[in-house]
Amino acid sequence: MARTACQDQGNRTMQKHTGNTLMDPRTLLLCVPLLAGCGDDTVHVHILPSRYEVGGVTSHLATPAVDEVVRLKPKTVHISTCYSTPHAKVIQFDVEIQARLNAKVTGGVFEKCPES
Repeated sequence: MARTACQDQGNRTMQKHTGNTLMDPRTLLLCVPLLAGCGDDTVHVHILPSRYEVGGVTSHLATPAVDEVVRLKPKTVHISTCYSTPHAKVIQFDVEIQARLNAKVTGGVFEKCPES
């Protein structure tokens, strides 16, 4: 396949900016979407009777936990809770997540509450 003057100029410009003669613009086009997709697809949230926990954030209020989840931009949010957790806490968190993030929400209940 014959190279055009535009392709040659593009490659010289890429070499000048990157200093890499092996760098091909097509490689960048393939790598950028892959890197953007990197990261954990599921964030685990613990909603306990007295607090919310997600990542390194622990709070008595739902909003800081929701802020952390939104910052992480997961595809799935998994909520783990205790039987003794007030239903209003779980509902509040779920409502805030649904309002701010388009993610699938799954859930489960601890056999033994970590707070006990």
